[in-house]
Amino acid sequence: MVDLFLSKPWFNYYFFVSGVILANASLDIAFHDTYYSNNKFSLIFESLKQPLAYIIGLLTYYLLFIHYFYLLFSDNTKENNFSNTLININKFLDEKSETDIKNYIEQFFVGLLEGDGTITVDFINNCKKRVRIFIALKNLEDNRFMLNLIVKYIGGRVAIERNNRYVTWYATNRTDLAKIFAILAKYSLLSTRKQCQLDFAKDFINSNLDISELEFKKLRDEKYKNQKTMLDLNDKNFLVKKANNTIKSSQFIIGQNYEKYLLKAILTYFNRENNKIGFTLNKEGVTYYKIHVGGKDFRSLLDSHFNSYPLLGNKNSLYIE
Repeated sequence: MVDLFLSKPWFNYYFFVSGVILANASLDIAFHDTYYSNNKFSLIFESLKQPLAYIIGLLTYYLLFIHYFYLLFSDNTKENNFSNTLININKFLDEKSETDIKNYIEQFFVGLLEGDGTITVDFINNCKKRVRIFIALKNLEDNRFMLNLIVKYIGGRVAIERNNRYVTWYATNRTDLAKIFAILAKYSLLSTRKQCQLDFAKDFINSNLDISELEFKKLRDEKYKNQKTMLDLNDKNFLVKKANNTIKSSQFIIGQNYEKYLLKAILTYFNRENNKIGFTLNKEGVTYYKIHVGGKDFRSLLDSHFNSYPLLGNKNSLYIE
């Protein structure tokens, strides 16, 4: 009977299961032979294993604890910055008439379009082209608030896109486009790139001209052909106008591809004509110009400027930080 039991194939299976259990349980220590090593290093390591395990465990929980409070503090900081933004903007809105607010939002919109927007034309068919104007930003609460202000006072619509990572303002229908073209006629675009985009869009906004897709693509590829001439003219005769700013740390930093005359205008506006304008060349050979401005007196001028023309969106939160 015993021989019969031991000869069955499933008998070995039971021992296999026992081995798995022993290999993954504390009983493994009791049921297996103890291995003794004559190597001194192995003996030292064996004696240190338990203290090292405790230290690594404590360090892991300590790092997780710090990370949790860092995230909590970061979220609170963002909420506080957005609350401060709302307070500043609401104070500004309360002190102004609807006409003044509308005029300011229109001017701010033009600056935002310069920095983060695009004016584009899509080919639908030979007799129909679609003009689109859009501004895409990171999907942050203060950016959504800003774009909703633009919808209220100018028009367009707002959409959350690209897996909720971006919030985008669009103008595509004729009514909204007519309003925006009127605003751009009142507050002209400063950058030559956006001027070229606008000129190209104007050719198709109310046109039913029969143009093939091949001809359209050729015209689209040539829309920047006059940019160099425009840059040379603007560089010689630049005008001082308000521009959209970027704030980083304790300095005012702004950069532009091609548009050196815009940086000259900003330096003139803040009485910093003697500051140098740096430049670099990217991989495509495009010249990127940049200015750095700092100091207490400049900070005072900047604060005064933003009190009169407050920042909106995430730029305001960065400035508050």
